Order: sequence, then structure tokens, then C-alpha cells
Amino acid sequence: MAKVQFYPLDVVYKVVNNRTQIYLFGRTTDNKQICVIDENFEPYFYVLTKQIEDVQEKLVKIRVERDEDVSSVTKTEVVHKKLLSKETDAIKVYTKLPRDVPVIRDVIKEWEMIDSIHEYDIQFTRRYLIDKSIVPSTLVEVEGSEVNHKFRVPVFKADKITSLGDESLREPRVLAFDIETYNPDGESIQPEKNPMLMVAFYGEGLKKVITWKKFKTKSKEIEFADDEAGLIKRFKEIIREHQPDILTGYFSDGFDIPYIKTRAEKHKIKLDLGLDLSEVKVKAGKADTSKITGIVHLDIFKFIFKVMRGSLDTDSYKLDAVASELLGQKKKKVDLDKLAGIWDNKPEELERYCDYNLQDSFLTYELCKKMFPTLLELVKIVGLPIYAVNRMGFSQLVEGYLLKQAQQFNEIAPNKPHYDEISKRKMNTYKGAFVFEPKPGLYKDIVIFDYRSLYPSIISSHNISPGTLNCSCCEGEAETTPGEKEHKHWFCKKIKGFVPTIIGDLITRRMRIKEIIKKKEDKFLSARDQALKLLANSFYGYLGFFGARWYSIECARSVTGWGRFYIQDVISKARKNDFNVLYSDTDSVFLALGEKTRKDAEKFLEAINLGLPGLMEMEYEGFYPNGIFVSAKEGPYGAKKKYALMSEDGSLKIKGFEAVRRNWSFIAKEVQENVLNIILKENDTEKALTYVKTVVKELRNKEIPLDKVVIHTKLQKELGSYDAVGPHVAVAKEMKNKGVEIGIGSMVRYVVTSGTGRIRDRAKIPEDVKDKDYDFDYYINNQVIPSVEKIFEVLGFTKEELLRTKEQRKLERFFG
Repeated sequence: MAKVQFYPLDVVYKVVNNRTQIYLFGRTTDNKQICVIDENFEPYFYVLTKQIEDVQEKLVKIRVERDEDVSSVTKTEVVHKKLLSKETDAIKVYTKLPRDVPVIRDVIKEWEMIDSIHEYDIQFTRRYLIDKSIVPSTLVEVEGSEVNHKFRVPVFKADKITSLGDESLREPRVLAFDIETYNPDGESIQPEKNPMLMVAFYGEGLKKVITWKKFKTKSKEIEFADDEAGLIKRFKEIIREHQPDILTGYFSDGFDIPYIKTRAEKHKIKLDLGLDLSEVKVKAGKADTSKITGIVHLDIFKFIFKVMRGSLDTDSYKLDAVASELLGQKKKKVDLDKLAGIWDNKPEELERYCDYNLQDSFLTYELCKKMFPTLLELVKIVGLPIYAVNRMGFSQLVEGYLLKQAQQFNEIAPNKPHYDEISKRKMNTYKGAFVFEPKPGLYKDIVIFDYRSLYPSIISSHNISPGTLNCSCCEGEAETTPGEKEHKHWFCKKIKGFVPTIIGDLITRRMRIKEIIKKKEDKFLSARDQALKLLANSFYGYLGFFGARWYSIECARSVTGWGRFYIQDVISKARKNDFNVLYSDTDSVFLALGEKTRKDAEKFLEAINLGLPGLMEMEYEGFYPNGIFVSAKEGPYGAKKKYALMSEDGSLKIKGFEAVRRNWSFIAKEVQENVLNIILKENDTEKALTYVKTVVKELRNKEIPLDKVVIHTKLQKELGSYDAVGPHVAVAKEMKNKGVEIGIGSMVRYVVTSGTGRIRDRAKIPEDVKDKDYDFDYYINNQVIPSVEKIFEVLGFTKEELLRTKEQRKLERFFG
């Protein structure tokens, strides 16, 4: 019997000769691709009943015949489990094939003697990974023998498979690709009609563009195929030759793979890229997916959009914007609208489009390499393959982790809600976080404290879990959720709940990692820290999510209730200690020191932490010499999350201002940020006023370049759903008429041109605007002045004064 060690990357199952086979594809420790077949696993589900023997006797007699298939129960056993932390006996019901599980469940779900049926809807491959303790991308050892199979890789049949710990495949073989297509002006993207023109690859030792229109070139990176069919065949050959673990694209689920698949079908070419010789599986719908058996197809756009977008500043998730922020690199500049015409009439100009195509594949490759450590850590934590984790939102990641942990805690998973239950859950609401609204003003010497992982630490410290809710053993003894008069919730003080236990583990693991990182920087440790943070912070939202298995509106309500209590407690104590409370939101508090010192603030923080339970801790976020809070549109108080702070190193921290929001032109953002810098860093109101007046003058004289007046707005719904047609909607419709794909989330760019009439009629696509033909009055009165009006209002200036005043004022008088 031979032994093989390998890193499993993909898992599928097949039914062969009426037996279920698990196929694990991966790379061995000696760097070879492999497939391991495991036949030693049976499908099962759980039945809860008070009449265990009677139900067992009936279950083993079930036999359902459908279209020559026979479904039956192969065996049953009684197991001792927990459901929401409560001890129970359950019947574990085995079937021969995964498809038998829903058939048997449909037969027994109406039996009156059955209380409930569980885990019948857990995917067979996920069930296998959980029960076998196999974590994708981490090392396992297989005992067995090699068998003959018509696969592209050696096949090993397992007698025994064992996880070897935490060692993972940190440097997989990555191949990035990108395509360009024929898309004449005025036509939408039509893969059934328009051909693929070129495909670029970038990977270790590979840098290539293939096209089928020949032209003179000295580039060794450009290769020519005879026609489109030849291009598609080379696409297949290169992937086979390179043998990637990961094939990555940017929006390749939604565009590149489906387009290639459609064109391959037109030429009657099998897109059989799977290591088992299977074809690429494309699933269109609400969530487009493209699956290649044995090779991880990683649409890196999806990971960035679903998981990382909360940490990005960019307004757009197009490749250029994301690469610019994350990599400091950008796409090549070409006019794609002209590609079709150049392809038809000026092939000598195609080389720059090849360079453009290759740069896109390079950026995709670099983004994949940069994001991979975080993705890998999520894979290891959640225990699902890269392909699955890449396409999951936060609630799915949390549920995946809970399902994995449930096995170790001997917990049976609650069922997913049905449609009627979801409808009821959607009706439930609860009070959110506490916000202390700021008084508008300019302030000096500001310290910020915030709770570390407030909601996760509350869940852990107060034992908040569906299984510990309102327990009979602690009624009248345990603290009830503060501030909830209508809803009396408490949580068990004697038995630690399932959810608090695993979230507490996440928090403590992250604390240990952060300590290690302080001593030695490591990209994988930093990625693990990020992954643990993302997952832990998602638990609160999951508890209140209507589609969750472990849903509990009472738990979600209690988390925010305790959150409000703790932040209000800090505010109360800060006031008693003579700190000026400026602002507070959810988990943070801003204090102006006044006559106090930073040492006083540190002592206050220590006192707060001494009174906190469990894993709860308030941290020192930073000291800021100057800060400004502006007023809300209505009322005397400052806008929530609308402030700017100047740090000790001179950097600006901006929240809620237009400078970090969409719908504003670059010139408006630039003016606002410069004004804030002048006021907070230089304390020079005269300079700030003069600067604004200079920009106004330059706008009137049309000395501001056109690219600075372009406005970016994202479509929030489909074009046909808008009742009022704003300028961005009008431009979006124009873009659609030109063949541009437009839908929810699309970024629309436009310029308001000079003239009379409605704004929407004068909004134009930037490329259609003649040089500096913009409406300067619009940009002065609707962009630049509004971007700084509230700032100067704090300093005592009205809008009218801002436009005409010449008097000088000293800034010191405006500090609060």
C-alpha cells in the first residue's frame, strides 16, 4: 500500500456503478497534479423523535422506485447530540446515494411521530470535508494505490485519508487570463454573434497574447492563430500546458468564461478543461458561475467585491480603479470603442490593444496574488474550497464556519427557514446602535477610544446564543438586556453557548496573532488577522439575518442593547471625569481634552477596562491635535459621521464628507480636501478663503481641465425602475444606446455642459464634450461651494459671505 501527501484544492462527487465516489483534486508535495478517489463515505441525515424504536423500524422498510432508481435507507443508528445546546437523542439515517436523501425526507416529513428532520440539505461534498476533517488547501495523507482512469492527471484510490495539520499550499500555480471581443459601436455585447479577438495570459514563466488578425510586430509576447477557432484551441492548450492550480480572471464568471464557452459551442469545440476531461460548466442567473473540475476558477473580482470592499476607498470596482488602489498600477489607455473599426480596417494598430489585453491579465494576476493570503485563511477557517469561499457573502461564510464547528461540538444544525418563515422574519426589527451627535465646531486635542470588536466581544462575554436564550435555570438571576422594556432577554450563566464559544475562540486567536505580528511581520499572519476580523464582525449581522440557520432576533436585539449600554456608560463616566464628549457612534467615543492631559486620558481608559467583563476591551485609537465637526442639513447638531481630523503626522482623516463620497466631481473633492488641510494643518482661514475664491475664478474662466469636472454616480437600480430621470440616468440610457452594458452597480460618468434647460438634458458622456464646454455656474453653485459651505459655516461664514467676503478673520476664535 502506497502513501501520497497532497493539498486538495477542488472536490466533486460522482455516482459510478451505483456507488458514490468523492474526487479530490490537488497538488502533491513533489509538485504534481493528482486526483484522489474516496468511496468510503455514506450520505446521512438526522431525525428527531420521541418514538425512536418505532421510527427506526419504519425507516429501514422504506423503498421508493423512480425511473429505474431505487431509494432506500441502508441503516440507522441512535446518536446522542445537541440541538441549540440542548441534549437530545437522534436517529442518524444513512442512504446509499446523495440523491436518496431528499427522496427519503419527502416520504417521512409528514409522519406524525417525527418531531423534526435535520441536515438533509447539506451538500454531500461539504458533509464529506467536515466529517473527514479535511480542510481544502491544507496537507493530507492518503494510503491506497494508483488506478487507471482516463483523466489528465494520475488517479489514486484511497483506502485511508488523514489530515496532517495546518500546513497549506501557500504558493499555488496561478494563471491569469483576459479576453477582448468584437463589439461595434451601437451594438450590445452579443457572444452568439460577435467573435473573440484576443486572449492574454499571465503566469509564472508565461506572458502571452494570442490573436487571429495578423500584423507586423517584433514582440515575442504576441502569437497568431489562423482564426477564432484556432484561438479557442490555443486557449485550451495553454491551460493544459501550464497546469495551473488556479485560473483567475476579473469578472470572468460573468463575462470571459461564458463568452469563450458560447464561441466554442459555435465552432463545435469542446471546452473540456476539466482534469477529468469534463467541460466547463457555466451557470447563468442571479449569480453567474463558471466551474472547471479540478482547476480552481477564481473570479478575483467577486472576492474583492463581496469580502474586501468594506476596506477599499474606491467608488468603482472596475479593474482600473481596484488595481490603482491595491497595486498602485493602472490599465493601459486605449479607446475600446475603436477596437472593432481598427480590427476591420487598421490591423497595423492592433499591437497597442494586445498590450492593453496583456496588462489586464497582469493586473488580474497581481490582484490574485495579493488577495490570495486572505482568501486562503478564510478557506482554512471555514473549511470549504477556494471556489466556494470566493463566491460567498459574509452570512454564508459565517454559516459555513458554524456548520464546520457544529460537528466538533456535537451540535445538530438547525434547518434553513422556508419561505413563510422568511417572510415572518423580515417583519422583525430591532433598535440599532447609539449615536451621540456632535455639536458643530472646530476643536483641539481630541482623543478617540473604541471598543475592540465590540459586538463579537459582547456575544462572547454575555454568552449570547440561541441555545442559551432565556434559560429556565438562570431566570431571575441573570442580567436582562439593558434598555429593552418590552423584550426581557437573558442568557445562561452556567453553560457556555455554542456561538459565544466559537466567537470567543476567534477573538483570542486574533489577539495572539496580533501579538506575533508586532514582533515579526508576515503576510500570511496579517491575512489571518484580517480573515478572523472579517468573520468575527459578521456574526452579529448573521444572528439577525432572515435566511440564517442560527437566526435569533432576540440575540441580535440583545447585542445592540448591550452595545448601547457600554458606549453610554463610557460617555457618562467621561463627563464625570470632566472630559468634553464630542461625538460617539456604535463603538467609539471622541473626547476633547480641554484642561486634561493625554496621561489623564490613558488613566481613564484603564479605569474603563477594569470594569469590563470577559473579552471586552476599550482601546486607544489615536490623538488628533485639530478636528472639525460640521452641522447637519437640519437642526443644531453636527452630522453623524461627518468630521475631519488632523493627526500628529499631518495626515487627514475624513469621514462622511463629499471627499470620500460619490456623486461629486473631482474638483469639488479636491477643493474640500485642500480647505480642510489649510484649516486644520495651517490654521489659516484667510488662505482657505482665498483658495476657494481662486478656484471659483478659474471655473468662471474655464481654466479647470475637463477631467476635474466629471461626476461619477453609481446606478442603484435598473434603468427602467427610475421614476425621476436624473442626469446620471439620462447619460446611462445614452450609454446603453451605444452598446455599453449598464445595470445595477454600473458607474456612470458625466459632465454638465453649458446652455439652458434641464440639467439632465445638458449632462453628457465626457468623451462627447467639447474642450471645457462645461457649465461653470453649475459647478460653482452645485459642486464647489456646497462641498465647503458647511466647513466655513462652522467658522462663522454664510454662503453669500463665502462668495464675496474680503475681510480677514483669525481662526483661533472658532475653536471650541
